[in-house]
Amino acid sequence: MFTEKALLTFYAETPVHMGAGQSVSYVDLPVQRERITGFPTLWASGIKGVIRDLATRVWNEKKVEAIFGPKESAEEFASCISITDAKILLYPIRSVRGVFAWITCPFVLKRFKEDLESINISFKLNETEISISEPQNDNEAIVSPNSILKLSENIISLEEFVFNIQKNSEKNSEVDTLGEFIKNLLPQNELINSLTQRLVIVKDDIFKDFVNYAVEIRTRIKIEQSKGTVESGALFTEEFIPSESIFYSLIFMTNPYTTYDEINSAERVKEELNSLLNNKLLQLGGDETIGMGFMKVKFYYT
Repeated sequence: MFTEKALLTFYAETPVHMGAGQSVSYVDLPVQRERITGFPTLWASGIKGVIRDLATRVWNEKKVEAIFGPKESAEEFASCISITDAKILLYPIRSVRGVFAWITCPFVLKRFKEDLESINISFKLNETEISISEPQNDNEAIVSPNSILKLSENIISLEEFVFNIQKNSEKNSEVDTLGEFIKNLLPQNELINSLTQRLVIVKDDIFKDFVNYAVEIRTRIKIEQSKGTVESGALFTEEFIPSESIFYSLIFMTNPYTTYDEINSAERVKEELNSLLNNKLLQLGGDETIGMGFMKVKFYYT
């Protein structure tokens, strides 16, 4: 039974390609997506592998095996941690004003709330319950009263689309509360400081369309080294999750199945992972040598 729990949030510093294999669509190498929603995701196996790789550079082998399990003889004992797939929380979208916006939707927020409550983190800011507001229709969006995205008092423009700002002072103020709450859970940088001013809540279907079609597609080639020209048949397209995307994952911990030094409890495992991961930079997915996949992480628990 898992006795300790924590939240791991990811901030994409560069575009990320966590690949799902080949595809028959117009994108040869798509990113990983949830089967039901179509939302981008980061599979747990890739995350855990990267964390273990980081641990092997910092810890000795016995300590790594005590937490992650043995690499060669897996039948001896299991890992004492379980990591979930990382789910999308905030997705960056081009904005006519303010450069870009972070969008989310009621479905994502409700799921986020349920996940937090499962690891004993209340969906509250300063003991005040946070309400999840919903736009009335597809043409409306909810933003902060202090949003930097406004073209006027009534509209914002995301990608090629114009949205009416929902005029409800209570709901608009709730965006500020929500933004401040989320900020506390994320790795810190200068852009995160402007989160409440960039935050937009759209309808679920609008969010789904944006995360499916407002993506980064790169066309790549392979050079034939002997000639210095493009190799025949080596043209391919690759999909990336854009930089500034924000994901979250849950980590569950139990007492180690083997004892190493002072690591003999789930609480100690949590402390070690916090020291290893909090505010660190990980590199997830493919294209490591061209700078893709850098994600800053925060390890958060109560």
